[in-house]
Amino acid sequence: MVKGALFRKSLRDMKKSKAQFISIFIMAALAVSLMTGLDSIWFTVQNHADAMYRATNLSDFWVTVQNPSEQQLWGIRQIDGVTQVEKRFSADADTDLPGNPTLHIYALSDRSTLDQPEMQEGKFSKSGGAVLDSAFAKAHNLKIGDRISIRLNGVWLRLPIDGLALNSEQVFALKNSATVMPDPAAYGFAVIRSGVLESVYGQKVYNQISVKAAPGTDLIQVEQKANTVIGDDLIGMTLQKDNSSVSGVSGRIQQIKSLSVVFPLLFFLITALITQSTMTRLVENQRGQIGILKALGYSKRSILWHYTSYGVMIGVLGALTGLAAGPNIFGRLLVPRMKLAFADYRISVNFAHFAFALLLILLCTGGISFYACWKLQGDTPAVLLREKPPNKGDHIFLETLPSLWRKMKFSSKLIARNTLKNKSRLIMSTIGVMGCTGVIIAALGVRSMLSGINEQMYESTFVYDQKIILDTTKTDSRYLGNLGLDGVIQQLEESAIGVISPGGERKMEPITITTGDSPLIHLQDAARNPVSLPENGILMSRKLCETLGVQPGDSIRIKRTNEGYVSVPIVQTAYFASGQGIYMTDTYWKSLGETFKPTALLVKWNGAPDEKFLASDAVADATTRESQQSGLASSTQVVNLAVIMMIIMGAALAFVVLYNTGILNFAERIRDLATLRVLGFRHREIQNLVLVENYFSVLLGMLSGIPVGRYLSWLIASKMGEQMDLLGNITLPDVLIAGILTLCFAWVVNNVVARKMKQIDMLEALKSVE
Repeated sequence: MVKGALFRKSLRDMKKSKAQFISIFIMAALAVSLMTGLDSIWFTVQNHADAMYRATNLSDFWVTVQNPSEQQLWGIRQIDGVTQVEKRFSADADTDLPGNPTLHIYALSDRSTLDQPEMQEGKFSKSGGAVLDSAFAKAHNLKIGDRISIRLNGVWLRLPIDGLALNSEQVFALKNSATVMPDPAAYGFAVIRSGVLESVYGQKVYNQISVKAAPGTDLIQVEQKANTVIGDDLIGMTLQKDNSSVSGVSGRIQQIKSLSVVFPLLFFLITALITQSTMTRLVENQRGQIGILKALGYSKRSILWHYTSYGVMIGVLGALTGLAAGPNIFGRLLVPRMKLAFADYRISVNFAHFAFALLLILLCTGGISFYACWKLQGDTPAVLLREKPPNKGDHIFLETLPSLWRKMKFSSKLIARNTLKNKSRLIMSTIGVMGCTGVIIAALGVRSMLSGINEQMYESTFVYDQKIILDTTKTDSRYLGNLGLDGVIQQLEESAIGVISPGGERKMEPITITTGDSPLIHLQDAARNPVSLPENGILMSRKLCETLGVQPGDSIRIKRTNEGYVSVPIVQTAYFASGQGIYMTDTYWKSLGETFKPTALLVKWNGAPDEKFLASDAVADATTRESQQSGLASSTQVVNLAVIMMIIMGAALAFVVLYNTGILNFAERIRDLATLRVLGFRHREIQNLVLVENYFSVLLGMLSGIPVGRYLSWLIASKMGEQMDLLGNITLPDVLIAGILTLCFAWVVNNVVARKMKQIDMLEALKSVE
């Protein structure tokens, strides 16, 4: 019966202060939904990717070597930690399908167990058929039993389709350097048995060694020993994490992770501060009720739980609402847009992080309620039934400046005294507005940075009209120079090269070799000052320098074709917002004993494109700069949408914070305001006393929020992964938009408070316990 009475009382209290409790509920729901929603994106992708890597038995690294010998395989097997070693064939092949799409061919032996396809339909038989990329098959209306023609080494093969599958190395598959986003209609994969290649090459051929190591093995040490085993025959080695698909998936996980750490943390901080202020005031306003409960014989434990339950109920309801909303809004909307080749997009919820979020919310709501009530338990019922004595009056700082104080109006003096004598209220309101403004500025800043990638890459740095991928078997540098194309031309050789950093780390990094004048690639540093390609060393992108732990003046070692490593100096760095790598001139490349073999052509046409050349056998693929811009925009679409949703949620949080603090400030001063009405103050004069104070805290919070937003945007930019180099700057429009939003919310809240002030019941407000 006692518990029932207290429960009914709690419901009445919540109904009476419903605005405050609803605001706490909304803040808790927003904080938890943002955390679980963003978590669900990267957690889902990571779970699906890890499951696929395990199911397909993905290798830990691959050694690229032409026709590896049994002795080389045996030597790698003897390395400590290596558990499996297999050889395979890996190469691109043409098809005769509409649009001339490309298939990446993996040829595995009959006994192979590494890097298996994840079957969706059919089976991977030991016959002469092929297992085809299921997304590629869907794009071209192919099914099991159909036949597909591929061309390898100039020989056409017509193979039956035995099955449809996914592949761990093709989850995020890019055709070549001209493409930015996966396109299953243009690029896919096929897995065949190595025996099929005998009809092409006259024998079974292999060009890669797949290596699997025991968990916990130091792969750097294994790589170094494998390098010794292979010797000068080594073309390159690629760790699993450096595989283009695996690193692409990891990069997208990292981008969302950076958002899921920074923004929810600030949301929780704002929620904690505002909830602490709200719950403390609500409980202290119940001091008379607590006194009555103590006088009626309720135990200390019952009273503590009664007021703690206010926060617990609201906290749990808010957290559960956030759990239901976050993954369904963020996860289901954004994960499919990442265009990753998974069997399905079932959403995974990170319940460990949700449990942590729930604990934080309960500490912010129930914990604060318990502490505020516990502080009053030491007083007797007689003390609690009296009004809380006012704070001791002191002179404020402005009163020590007589020349200024005497010139102030009476209303201004009241505002100044009330503001400076209630510092805790001012600080809480300011911090709340500061946090919300910082969130909005940071989110807008990230959005501006992402949209600025296209401008930096494809307007400032790359200025060509078309990028043409060449068939290297049919062209060379001299042939391209004699074409007489009507436009500005720049030849490129693009590939991946083995790199050893000063710390001994081995990686495969993109390298671009081009002419020294570089007419269509305008290299710049982060301050947008022009940078030229050095003739006596290499130029490295700024982010890659950071990743490898090097700087200009240092040297790295790069792998030469069919030879060992050679040391090259880093002479210059350049800024690339996306797509990091190494650049050098063709003359310096030749000085290392290499041959300049262009793989791509950049063209800025004087008139219409040369369609005859584009249709020739020398051209393997071509794309326009506009298409690359569109692809880059698509690749950042998920992060952009997540940021837009955070802007909306940040604006909602800002409104709730302003409404909550505005209503509480009004409720705390209702007796003072009623007194002023009785003394003859007009409504507009009384209204200004409260609203000017609210605007003051809003303006102070907005100004404080600018450096907070700047720091957050820098923090997020630095965590966006190895392929993105964002500067973390905020722009004046971002600050103005955040400021205008905050001022609009403040205006709406002040209008609500102003209407409430007209409805003050002076008799009720001036009642006294005495």
